[in-house]
Amino acid sequence: MAVALSPGLPIDGVACRGARAMLGVSQLALAEAADCGRNLLNDFENGVRVPRVGNAVRIREALEELGALFMECRGRVAVGVDPEVASKRTPRARALGGS
Repeated sequence: MAVALSPGLPIDGVACRGARAMLGVSQLALAEAADCGRNLLNDFENGVRVPRVGNAVRIREALEELGALFMECRGRVAVGVDPEVASKRTPRARALGGS
């Protein structure tokens, strides 16, 4: 069963990439919203490096402000997105009635 991820806990790169993709947000737009570098986001999402805790928390907070939801499920981070703000380009959004 999934439970809400405790506030302030950082997410991993896989969750970051998943949330960003479901929201239809570019790395550059997320980097600006989280006040970090695009190269950091790229490296984070590809498992090259782990951002400092402050950057990781700002990345999570920026994604949540854009509509991402983070949960813990079986010891891993799960990602959901508010259907009202999900990118209409994703198969999931189209299945939920997006165009």
